[in-house]
Amino acid sequence: MSFNISNNSMKDIEVSRTWIKIEFSLFLIGELLSIPCYLFVMYHFLVHKTIRQALHNHVIILLLFFNFIDLTIDLSMTMSYSLLGYVSPFSPILCLTWQFVDYGIWYGSISLMFWASIERHILVFHSHLLRTPRGRLLIHYIPLSFFSLYTPILYFCLIFLYPCDRTFVKTSLRCGSICYLNVASTWFIYYDSLANYMVPILLIAVFSIVLILRSLKQRTRLKQTIKWRQYRKMIIQLTFVSLSYLIFDLPYIIIVIVQSSGYPDFAKDILTPYISRLVYVPAIVLPYATLLSLSRLKQKLGALLIWRRNRHLISPTTIVW
Repeated sequence: MSFNISNNSMKDIEVSRTWIKIEFSLFLIGELLSIPCYLFVMYHFLVHKTIRQALHNHVIILLLFFNFIDLTIDLSMTMSYSLLGYVSPFSPILCLTWQFVDYGIWYGSISLMFWASIERHILVFHSHLLRTPRGRLLIHYIPLSFFSLYTPILYFCLIFLYPCDRTFVKTSLRCGSICYLNVASTWFIYYDSLANYMVPILLIAVFSIVLILRSLKQRTRLKQTIKWRQYRKMIIQLTFVSLSYLIFDLPYIIIVIVQSSGYPDFAKDILTPYISRLVYVPAIVLPYATLLSLSRLKQKLGALLIWRRNRHLISPTTIVW
């Protein structure tokens, strides 16, 4: 592995400094508000044994973990680059880490969300398949391990281990292009975009909508089951979490599909500087989407906020005799 450091960069689309500052401020506020919510939600998922061991929460825990890494590393460094115009701090290892998080971890969260949208159908309508240890291993743990490890392992090998000359550009986003992209086959470039991003997002929308329609159609039968409340929570949870991806990722995907269909100039002036930034928003809203679907956590958070407010209202008084 060899490293080259350069200060040259490709010419980027001009974006007003005013918008960059506004964008930086909005993402900074979102990040500062999101991190405590991440810690609060993950703490309750991991500390409480019943919540931690529930099969439908495993993928949510991993989603929170992946998105927290993406939020604190990828988004922070992207916003810093946008504001400064260069990467700071700058080092080859940091550049490789940023590239790995932007590809391996970010695509990993998409893969996990895709699996969550499939697994909810199994948990709600075919839960009998998971009653035995063998069934849980084959239908739950093995697919969950695959979708959580596939892209991190793939991009770890491509970014850290692939034999190519790595050039890091201080004035380029993510320190410049990842070196394997310069020598990769065309089919892999298409596979990378379609299989790891576009197709999963579109299928998340399909499976989420189908789940809601199936639950509405079979609501009478599901209500007769003992686990109806749990099924309802799983459906609500998937709806909130999937919406956080669909709302902010679909515009980017639609524009790219239109451009690839013979209209290369369609929305090109807003794609890179504006629309592409929306894909960072799910990492900000995910803990809130998770919190909204968990009534017990909402009650605990409300009780905590009320306690803190009452605590501030109670203050020592001085008695004058």
